[in-house]
Amino acid sequence: MNLKHTFLTKAHNLQALYTGTKTLREFSKKLEAQSLKDPIRYPSEKYLGDGFESFIEILLALHPVDNRLGVYDYHPNLTNDNGVDGTGLNPRLEKCVVQIKYRGNTTKMLTATEDKLAHLISDGLLNFDVRDDRDNPKNFRHFVFTTAQGLHFYTDQEMFKNRVKCFGWKELSQLVDNNLIFWQKARELLS
Repeated sequence: MNLKHTFLTKAHNLQALYTGTKTLREFSKKLEAQSLKDPIRYPSEKYLGDGFESFIEILLALHPVDNRLGVYDYHPNLTNDNGVDGTGLNPRLEKCVVQIKYRGNTTKMLTATEDKLAHLISDGLLNFDVRDDRDNPKNFRHFVFTTAQGLHFYTDQEMFKNRVKCFGWKELSQLVDNNLIFWQKARELLS
């Protein structure tokens, strides 16, 4: 597997993020601590965002056919991030787009306006030609991965009409917490 996110070469100490780590909470605490090391060279918010984007790239690389996630053949968007952090294929082998949001407050609900989630839809359409499936609303082509709790009710149901699949803190924790083989394989990928 060939990881591509630029965080892999810019992180302060990539191995330390994964060594001895067994939960998403431990990973987040390490990432937050590292983000404060050199904020002039690498601003803290950017460090957190990039570190979590890299984590999601690893998660998707290690779950290549896991239909719980629904994103296959993931590639981070390394240029012109206007709302789409990466692209992939959904279970029907259709192009899909991904937005990744790191939030320190794991009980926060993301909104389209404050968290700029609407950019996922517009950037997905205009730059990646990804539209939702009007005939099958459960055939997701837009995905959000976040350390927040999830999408705010109004954003999810009223604005996005339940057509954006979101993986929040709880869902991600269920996938990786005490999943020692995940953390071991992540370290191997980074070696």
